[in-house]
Amino acid sequence: MSTSELEEALSRHLTAYGVKYTQGSHGPEIPDVLSTFHGAIDGHPMRSDFFGPKAVEGGFYLVRMFDLRTKNEIGTACSQESFAHALDRLDWPNMLGALTH
Repeated sequence: MSTSELEEALSRHLTAYGVKYTQGSHGPEIPDVLSTFHGAIDGHPMRSDFFGPKAVEGGFYLVRMFDLRTKNEIGTACSQESFAHALDRLDWPNMLGALTH
């Protein structure tokens, strides 16, 4: 998936929770290895890192989310199938709570 496709997938998940994702800047993108981008959820700045199967031992798709104010990781999930499945496995309620409170 390209960075724009990953952002669209992230936005779709967030819409289900009634929050708005605003796109920010893009960081490095190396197909099947890494895609990083910045954005905000309801005005709260965050960073999303997507590590592809060529970057993760075991060939996993790994998603990590960070609160840019505290620099803390607020969510992580992985899947052997795809980034979409990894996004499905994120603990969205806890991640959003950590970011917005």
